[in-house]
Amino acid sequence: MIVCCLRDWEREKFAFHPIINKGIEYITQTDFTTLTPGKFDIIPDKMFCLLQEMNTVPAHEMRAESHFRFADIQFLLQGEETIGVARGAAEHEVAEDRAEKHDIVFYQETNNESLIRLEPGMFAVFLSARFTSPLL
Repeated sequence: MIVCCLRDWEREKFAFHPIINKGIEYITQTDFTTLTPGKFDIIPDKMFCLLQEMNTVPAHEMRAESHFRFADIQFLLQGEETIGVARGAAEHEVAEDRAEKHDIVFYQETNNESLIRLEPGMFAVFLSARFTSPLL
């Protein structure tokens, strides 16, 4: 996992994988105020952006999730968000498995969760243990 801010990215991007930098470059070059929520291809069938408008809900109303084919870059445009993060563990009970079709698995609950607070301009990168770089 990586937590960074766009104002620091130019200085720190050399430590990031080129594929992650491709996603961050898209973020820096896109005026999201001109777009409506939806899915936008960055590299067709390999990298995309989901622009979503959401209201934060209490943590107990959310389900933990993981992805296995794609890295997940969470970039905050406005407001604030706290994201819970936990390492994958065999004892995490799967509540809903949509990995085959949608690359997402939801869990009943997780152990040893840490919280990360994002403010506008910040982003967090979540990598799966199965993350590979098919774009290189």
